[in-house]
Amino acid sequence: MNTAIQNIGFAHTSGQEWPVEVIHLSELRQRSMDHSIFDPTQLDFHLIQFVISGHGTHTCDFESIQLQAGDILIIRANQVHAFDADSQHDALLLAFTPDATRQASGFLPHWAAGRAIRPDPKDFRLLVDLLNFQQRLDHQSANLTSHHLAPHLLATVLAGVDDVLTAQDRSTPPSHPGYQSIVRRFETALDEHHATTRSVAWYASHLHLTPRTLARACHTILYLTPKQAIDTRVALEAKRLLSTTDYSVESIGLTLGFTESNNFIKFFKRTTNTTPNAFRTPR
Repeated sequence: MNTAIQNIGFAHTSGQEWPVEVIHLSELRQRSMDHSIFDPTQLDFHLIQFVISGHGTHTCDFESIQLQAGDILIIRANQVHAFDADSQHDALLLAFTPDATRQASGFLPHWAAGRAIRPDPKDFRLLVDLLNFQQRLDHQSANLTSHHLAPHLLATVLAGVDDVLTAQDRSTPPSHPGYQSIVRRFETALDEHHATTRSVAWYASHLHLTPRTLARACHTILYLTPKQAIDTRVALEAKRLLSTTDYSVESIGLTLGFTESNNFIKFFKRTTNTTPNAFRTPR
């Protein structure tokens, strides 16, 4: 890694304890802050980027993602991300705390983190209109207060994003019904259990599937076997821990379920083509 990972907490620009904020990326670039948005950062809040003009790239969990006007990029809390200083795009950024979704009747869409999604242009414009309204509430004095309306507007925007993802799911070939849903459930289970088990059979049983069905779904949607998907998720968590903590390699291995340090090092090298120490050491 080239630089230390910043850990940033949510703080509304107004200084108020409001759980939701909308800001233009162009404004964020010009804002005076004690950290750089172009350095790798781990947030304790969710961030959704709605690209309104231009094109560029964004780094999320050590992968570069191409963006253009009309794209939506979801960055979940705890993912490692960074804006690109050379990108020629502007975006509306929707930032909100995990608690904000609970205030919004607990609604949270299934995430498509790590890749850009592209809604119908009309749907995109409607979502942007909602975000502009939220921004107006934050900056104008009125009897309607942002603090009370923000969670409800957030729920509406997230419902819209969920509709976009659901529509994209319907584009899955009809010969493979339900595979998107299976993979999404599998990825959720991986988020929760990757540190305790790497057994394909366990995940299949946990999801009330046969290993064969899970394998078909992963191959169709992810172009991976379930074992490859599990290893990818564990390797990602190892990268995050190596980048954001000063834990020893042995300790990180134990955290991820490797009782022998050598086994963890071999696993990491096999899945990432580098060693844990080489990944961690600045170049």
